[in-house]
Amino acid sequence: MAIIGGGPAGLLAAIAAAEHGAAVTLLEKNDRLGAKMLLSGGGRCNITNTGDVNHLVQSFPGNGKFLYHAFSKFTSRDILDLLAEEGVATREEEKGRVFPASDDAGEVVEALARRAYSRGVNIRLDTQVVDILRHPDKAEGFQVQIKGGEVLEADKVIICTGGVTYPQTGSTGDGYTWASRFGHHIVTARPAMAALETVEEWPARVQGVTLKNVEVVVRSETKVVTKYCEDVLFTHFGLSGPAIINISGQAAKALEEGPVKIGIRTDSDLRADDWEARLQMALREHPRQLLKSLVARWWPASLAEVLLEVHGIPPEVMANQVTKVHRRQTAELLDEFTLQLKKARPLETAMVTAGGVDTNEVDPYTMQSRLVKGLFFAGEILDVNGISGGYNLQEAYSTGYLAGSSAAGAS
Repeated sequence: MAIIGGGPAGLLAAIAAAEHGAAVTLLEKNDRLGAKMLLSGGGRCNITNTGDVNHLVQSFPGNGKFLYHAFSKFTSRDILDLLAEEGVATREEEKGRVFPASDDAGEVVEALARRAYSRGVNIRLDTQVVDILRHPDKAEGFQVQIKGGEVLEADKVIICTGGVTYPQTGSTGDGYTWASRFGHHIVTARPAMAALETVEEWPARVQGVTLKNVEVVVRSETKVVTKYCEDVLFTHFGLSGPAIINISGQAAKALEEGPVKIGIRTDSDLRADDWEARLQMALREHPRQLLKSLVARWWPASLAEVLLEVHGIPPEVMANQVTKVHRRQTAELLDEFTLQLKKARPLETAMVTAGGVDTNEVDPYTMQSRLVKGLFFAGEILDVNGISGGYNLQEAYSTGYLAGSSAAGAS
């Protein structure tokens, strides 16, 4: 069996296949395993999330239901038990996110590699696959062509080459090319977990400012696309931060069909009338304060001044001189202010790729191609994408394990 790609999906596929009795060769074009994994969580590696299977599925706005069986077969508890057996201590943080106690992603990669080696997996680094072909002399099986002219024969092939984000880690879309040649439809790759550029330029005036725990609402011309509560960071190009990262994939997809607005709600439990009542009380109690100073109770001061100004509300006006119209406008901004989405940041800067091998053409119970017997897919190469919080790594482990065990069981 040949497994192409030495990230988390490839490593788990190799471990599972070897533990089920297969002779496994893992091919990795980099000089080290898990290059992208080493960058995850800012180098800390958000290993997984402790949510149950339903929670994991719901955390994948991109084809989450396809993953139900994979998440059931290899759970977050399974990966944590495996790592514990390899000596990796872990720590659970807020929202079920799990990290190595050492905060060192390298420790996790080394543990997975150690497990693979101990199970007899033949790991070949600096080995670039240039093509995968059906075996010319057999009804089943493949020939894996390696740069330099070597040809490796395999009964089964599992493609775990990832998407096209962070190309410096080796994710350059090779797997899409091979899958396409076997007849698979490739859903166009687009950024997921990326920052967003806005039409408005005023965010540059408050770059570095963060709004804590606000609700972000993505709206097309006809509907609310998605919502998410977390922090928002203003940047020189628009918006970033956890809330934006987690809605970016759906926002980018909606933008393909028409204009999209990003609404930011200061408090999801309050509406404009509630804010007007609070604002009216503050104006009454502090008649000699500037409007921008009063609004700075709820927003960072620099953001308060800029938002009032760009919406035609004089920020320097005294509280006792604020008109009813400006009071209402301010209350409506506190309820929600909007920005027009220009585009997601470039695909190569995104954390995760949305798009990939069409899941309609892959068996969710085995990860085997519905078109080509003996060909399997796992990890980010599939058209699935989750939010941040350890979900995408768990998808890689689960689909990798399922692909590896299924391929070995069928051999």
